[in-house]
Amino acid sequence: MQKIEVRAYATLLKYMPDLDLAKGKMIDIEDNTSIESLLKLLGIPKEETKIIIVNGVHAELDYIVKENDRVAIFPPVAGGN
Repeated sequence: MQKIEVRAYATLLKYMPDLDLAKGKMIDIEDNTSIESLLKLLGIPKEETKIIIVNGVHAELDYIVKENDRVAIFPPVAGGN
């Protein structure tokens, strides 16, 4: 098992109602867990995600999450004129 920090933003917060954005949420995951598997574990449909950031760097769905990684999950966003 590995411990990681997860944060979800905007419309994805509905999947993590107990999330404290200031602290994130520490969760335990199995070794060799991909971002795609993490999304399934969290109940977040991958179709509702647009950007995944791991330790400040963009990551793809096949990225294997490592101990102490900080994962931020963002939905598609729109705005401006």
